Amino acid sequence: MSENTDDFNEWAASVIKAENRFCQKAVVTGVSGICPFGHCAGDSFTLTALNAGGMCGALLTAVIPEIVALHYGGSLVWENRKDGFTGCCPEGGRVTVEVQRQENSSGEMVREDFAWRDMTGKGYPALDNYRVFVDVEHIEGTCMWGHSVGDRIEIDPFNVNGMCCLLYNQLYPYLHVLLSGKTPPWAAREHSFAGECPDTFNRLSFRLSVEPRC
Repeated sequence: MSENTDDFNEWAASVIKAENRFCQKAVVTGVSGICPFGHCAGDSFTLTALNAGGMCGALLTAVIPEIVALHYGGSLVWENRKDGFTGCCPEGGRVTVEVQRQENSSGEMVREDFAWRDMTGKGYPALDNYRVFVDVEHIEGTCMWGHSVGDRIEIDPFNVNGMCCLLYNQLYPYLHVLLSGKTPPWAAREHSFAGECPDTFNRLSFRLSVEPRC
């Protein structure tokens, strides 16, 4: 038993080391018009497959596939360089960013928390009328990011609010479904649905639901 435990601990340590080997520096290179989230040219973020770095959720989900590719040592077939790319937000390409992979010199998990930005009153009626919450209902193992059973996290299409990027990215399309007053056809409850995060080993189960603002 002790030998098996040692083997598992060694394997787990190697996973954590590899997970934290890289981070990606993203710099806003241009803003066309006004970014409703408040991004400005020169803003910089430290991104990983898990850490949003304070970036707008819409921009994050537009570039997260490439971020994940870089974070795990890959490169993009259409890029001449192996360690970076240029991206833009889905809102008409209003915000452009330059992203570069770099070594994470600390070797520690990059985790940054940023204040919630109020997106009501900015021309998005759905956000004026509704709030969206993620409830963590079960975790088979241990969430590497630190989510726990009982967590209740408010998110919207702009605010990641400290959530693991991989989980937020999975939820993102359904934020728009629920905020549009619709429900996925396979969901058991109206204006809500349940699912699991992409980590098939630790298997975090969640429920996403929308509630009227009081």
